[in-house]
Amino acid sequence: MKSILIIEDDIIIREATISILNSEGFNVDSASNGTEGLKLIKRNKYDIILCDIMMPEMNGFDVLENMKSLKLNIKPVFIYLTAKSDRPDYRQGMELGADDYIPKPYTREELLKSIDTQLRKKEESNNKIDIEQEVIRILNEKLNPDEQNKPSAAKEKEQTEIRYEGKIFLSDGKKSDFVKLRTVIFIQSAKDYTRLYTTDSRSYIVRKPIKQWHEKLPKEHFMRIHRSTIINTDFIRKVEKWNNYTHRIYMEGVKEPFLISQSYSRILKNQIKGI
Repeated sequence: MKSILIIEDDIIIREATISILNSEGFNVDSASNGTEGLKLIKRNKYDIILCDIMMPEMNGFDVLENMKSLKLNIKPVFIYLTAKSDRPDYRQGMELGADDYIPKPYTREELLKSIDTQLRKKEESNNKIDIEQEVIRILNEKLNPDEQNKPSAAKEKEQTEIRYEGKIFLSDGKKSDFVKLRTVIFIQSAKDYTRLYTTDSRSYIVRKPIKQWHEKLPKEHFMRIHRSTIINTDFIRKVEKWNNYTHRIYMEGVKEPFLISQSYSRILKNQIKGI
């Protein structure tokens, strides 16, 4: 039986949603604000979190941001409940790792369909990634038969280095390839996974947190510009100043610019001269 936490300050919406979910056999907990919801997330394991965006004390974006520091073994599906339709809010939520949005007011069918779709996606993604990891292990054994005989220190050193002209084994869910690292334009966090976007307009999902990419990628080519985003600086086409000491970066092959926070703008200035 799946467990769900709903974080919603509107008591009418909260109680109506609880009633729907209980009737479908879910185990349901609820919180009236983000602070209370985060406390429940720390204590319990949930398969799904339904979270309002505009709440007092702690908004929905803050809830999702704070969840990242909890180091949950299995991260739940995270769905926003929102009456806001501004595009920047959707983009911000997706950059933080949200799985879906349900605009309010929503029907019973819309709520259950979103939950069912996201649970199926997560299960399918987990199955694919487990298979891909096993394929990678077998391929590495076949391509590097002497690897098993190397001292552990040498193995560890190699694992922390990814050459810019080298290749990494990736899958887009339909086809698996050895992809040149220099063709990766940017990498974005997707909860337990990361998505890599390449010059041929393909995206790949990998079970590896953004922190591991940050540690292994060559620093002369890749830079972290957000907690959830790493870019290939070779594809930067324009950088412009924005509000409150932030910057916007325009990348080749990417329609929308990336907004860089003040703290990451300082790092950007140190790495790219003339900004």
